[in-house]
Amino acid sequence: MQPISKKYFWSIFFLILAVGLFVRTYHFGPWLHFELDQARDARVIDAAFQGNFWDLPLLGPKAGGTFLRLAPGYYYLQYMSGLIFGHDPVGIASFVPLLSFLLLPLLYLLLRRAFSQTESLGLVALAAVSVYLVLYGRFGWNPNLLPFFLVLGFYALLRAVEPDNEYKTRWLLGAATALVLATHFHFLAFLAVPAIVVVFLLLKRPRFSLGAWLGVIGIVAFLYLPMVLNEIEAGGANTREFFGAITEKSNKESHTLIEKTIRNVAEFGESTVIVLSGYEGASFPNVVVNSKEWGTVCDKKCDDGKWYGIAGVLLFLLGWLSLLRGWWKAHNRHASDFYLLALIWLGVSFILYLPLSYAVAPRFYLLSVPLFFIMLGSIFENLLTCKPHLKKILLVSFIGILVLSNGYFLRHRFVELSQAATVAVDSAPDRILKERIRVTLEEQENIVAYLKERQVKSGYPIYMFSEPQHRRALKYLMERQGIQNDVLGFSGVYKEGEYYLIFRSADNLEDRLTKYLTTYDLIKIHPFGTLSVVELYPKAEFIQGERQDFTIVDKKADSKAPPRYTWREFMDRQSAPPVEDDDTQDEEDTN
Repeated sequence: MQPISKKYFWSIFFLILAVGLFVRTYHFGPWLHFELDQARDARVIDAAFQGNFWDLPLLGPKAGGTFLRLAPGYYYLQYMSGLIFGHDPVGIASFVPLLSFLLLPLLYLLLRRAFSQTESLGLVALAAVSVYLVLYGRFGWNPNLLPFFLVLGFYALLRAVEPDNEYKTRWLLGAATALVLATHFHFLAFLAVPAIVVVFLLLKRPRFSLGAWLGVIGIVAFLYLPMVLNEIEAGGANTREFFGAITEKSNKESHTLIEKTIRNVAEFGESTVIVLSGYEGASFPNVVVNSKEWGTVCDKKCDDGKWYGIAGVLLFLLGWLSLLRGWWKAHNRHASDFYLLALIWLGVSFILYLPLSYAVAPRFYLLSVPLFFIMLGSIFENLLTCKPHLKKILLVSFIGILVLSNGYFLRHRFVELSQAATVAVDSAPDRILKERIRVTLEEQENIVAYLKERQVKSGYPIYMFSEPQHRRALKYLMERQGIQNDVLGFSGVYKEGEYYLIFRSADNLEDRLTKYLTTYDLIKIHPFGTLSVVELYPKAEFIQGERQDFTIVDKKADSKAPPRYTWREFMDRQSAPPVEDDDTQDEEDTN
């Protein structure tokens, strides 16, 4: 395709970046997603700010559904973000939209290895407004960092294997740093990234000096030093959890290999639709293939979205085919290496998702989300055979439609977030973040401000109960405000106390309150948008005492997770670390 003039290129490029930055930072603080995992991580960072860097842990968050702990890179980045942007929930998460924004110019550089200027600009424009990328770039969570570090690492790796690059050692060390950090953020990345790199290097067989390889080993050793030190102190407990996690995750489903493969393709197809268009209603019939029966199952919900799902599957399969054709017919080393790496990246991801195909979570595709844009560009580059002028028109038109589609769904999401603190927003099932309702930090802080006002007025402790993802976050925010509190129903019933339930406003509160009204009288329901605060007062016959003694600290249950030490604890050789407040399994099986 004819290149764009330099003047227009930079105008378009900076406009794309400006839009990408805007949608990632617009009302970032008030609309922040701050729930169970975010409160868990904030407590870890708080402990470091109460001391210093040496109070950061040697291990990171738990991998979802297991007691295995990841490496701690995410916590260190959160701590640095807090130093720069402020020590609060917004400050420690502010580096996430920044890296999500910086992903855009990096993605352009990666795409230009094989695609034209116009194709690359169009794909970056699509990535700038992709609802999937934008939403995961607007809050703190360790998987959210994967796209940035993977694109950075793989771009550097491609530069490192260029035979005529005089700085290839520097690129190799940069790739090692970015990709090793990526393995800190998700269990699947911990498995996938080494496999992708090893296969790619074995096939390419690049020549590097002994010093370069020693540098890579040094980077790996340095970035995994905290985990190694923790294993030394904990007797290898996390390593044992690692092998247990592999066994557990690979044995979760009893479906046949054919069923898993078809389901895996279907999940990739549906994710193609979500990532590229923002539409969350695509579905694909459930296929049953075993010794007893075979056929398809498609209920009303599936039937409504099946054509979008089928289109997504076709687009995914065409994308895979186009990568193969692009690699086969590549006329230069840059494009050949690009397609080869993309094929390996896609193949390893597909194989890893296979055992989880019936339990795949939207966040899993953060490991492979750049591939959806790469495959779309590859389809236009390698499968669309027409005159260059017509191809350019078709490309711009198709990407334009997808940009508008994402803009429509992103605007709808932003409207819901803007109303969440005042209106009981009725939101559709969420296929991106798996949110049941829209709850923002602004709404949570409004609730906490109300509870603080009540405590100041009465002088009584606050007893609060809510669903786990909200309870931990609200409890954390109350503690930051100095509100004396405990969980309703956990520590007895006292005369001097303020008692509250916090439930979804859209719930049938009469049904939800039934079991509580045997012990408490309903005083009033205070709506706070998508959440409502239910005020209760204990019945006289159930009161156990005048006031709770908060100087008595309840003994916490022993954690089943591997012991996690801080740098200070390791250096002091303490016999055991304190039990942390993250022993419950994360509600959405998070990491």
